[in-house]
Amino acid sequence: MSGSARNPGVADVLKDSPRASSTPKTTRQWIYAKPLENGELRPQHFDLRDVTLPELKAGEALVRVKLINIHSNTRMRMATQAIRPSETDAANYACAEVIESRTPTFQKGDIVACQTGWQEHQVISTGAAAVGFGVASELIKALNGTNSPWTYKFRPAMAKLWPAEVLMDVFGSSGMTAYFGARECGPLVPSDRVAVAAATGSVGSIVAQLAKAAGCYVVGFAGGHERCDWVVKNLGIDRCIDYRAADFRNQLKDAFPNGIDVYSDGVGGSLTEIVVEQIKPDGRLFSYGGVIAFYANESMPESQPFNIRNQPFDIRKSFGISDNVEILLKQKNIKTEPFRLHVFYHERLKAEDDLSQFMLAGKLKPIHNVVDGFENLPQAIADLYQNRRPGKLQIRL
Repeated sequence: MSGSARNPGVADVLKDSPRASSTPKTTRQWIYAKPLENGELRPQHFDLRDVTLPELKAGEALVRVKLINIHSNTRMRMATQAIRPSETDAANYACAEVIESRTPTFQKGDIVACQTGWQEHQVISTGAAAVGFGVASELIKALNGTNSPWTYKFRPAMAKLWPAEVLMDVFGSSGMTAYFGARECGPLVPSDRVAVAAATGSVGSIVAQLAKAAGCYVVGFAGGHERCDWVVKNLGIDRCIDYRAADFRNQLKDAFPNGIDVYSDGVGGSLTEIVVEQIKPDGRLFSYGGVIAFYANESMPESQPFNIRNQPFDIRKSFGISDNVEILLKQKNIKTEPFRLHVFYHERLKAEDDLSQFMLAGKLKPIHNVVDGFENLPQAIADLYQNRRPGKLQIRL
C-alpha cells in the first residue's frame, strides 16, 4: 500500500437508507487473547477475530483504517488490566478514510484522524468523547465538529501534501506534543542550552530538531554509542550522551558546564533526578511522559495486578517526577507542569502550518518506524520491547 493519502472526494452525506452492499459489514480485529507471563509480551498473546460492524446512526461515519499508531505503553496497559484479555486496545490513534457517513462533519473520501482498535474498519462518532480523556473544550468542538480532540478531518491540502505516516507522527500527537511543549517551555532562543531525553523517540526527536531550528545548543540522550551516533547524524544536533554510561554525570557536566536552561523529559525515573540537578535556577522542565516504565525489562507479575482502571491517576508521578525531583524543582524555582496535549488542540491548525514550514524548509524531518501489513501487528508490538527503533511504531494497513 502506498503511504500517500488521496484527495478527499465530494459526496453527499448518506441518508437513513440501508448500508450499501459494497461497504463492509464485518472487520478483522486483533485482541489481547491471554494474560502476559512474567510481563513478557509475545505474538501468541494476540488473537484475530471477525467483528460485526454496527449499522450507522446519525452523527456517525464508517472509516477504513490506513495506519495505526501504537502506544509505547501498550504492554503496560495489558499487564495492568487497562486492556483485558478478549479486548482490543480502543485508544490507538489512526489515520483513516471515510467510506460511509451519516454526519455532515465527514464526507466520503475525507482523510481523518481518530481513535481505533487494532482493526481494519471503525465506526467513529461526532458525539463521543475521546477514549481515556474527557470531553473536548468548546473551542476544540467548534474546530473539529466532534466531542473529541482526536477525531477530526485533515484539511485536503494536508492530506494531499503528506502521507499517512507523517500525518500521524509530525502532525499527530508526537509532533503536537513537541510543538506545544517547546512553546510552553519557551520561547526557545539561541542562548538556550537544551537537553533532550529519549532523543530517538517520536517526541524527543522532534523537540531536538525544533530546538536546533531555534538556534539553541542541543544535547540529546540515547542508549548506547550507536544510537547516539544516529542522533547526531540524523537530527543534526550538537551532541548526544549515552545515558547508560558509567560516567554519565561527568559527561553531562562537560556538555553543560554552565547548566541547562531547558530539559525535555519523556523518560522519568532516576535519569530525571540526575538531569534536574544540572538545570539552572529559574530553568524549565518540559515533562511529557515516563517511558522508562513502559520499556523496563523487569517483569510485571500477574499474581498482584495493579488495576489502573480503579485507581486515582497522579500525572506527575507517572511522568517520573519523584519526591526528590519535586524538592529540587521548588528549590530552584524551575518552571514545570506535566504536559496535557489535548488542552492545546484548538490551536492545531496553526501548529500544522508551522510544522509544515519547518519540514518544507528542511529543518525538520520525520523519523519513520513503519511496519507494513495488518497481519504483522502482533509481532511488531512484541518487537517494540525487544528491538527499539527510532520513532513512533506505526502499522500501515
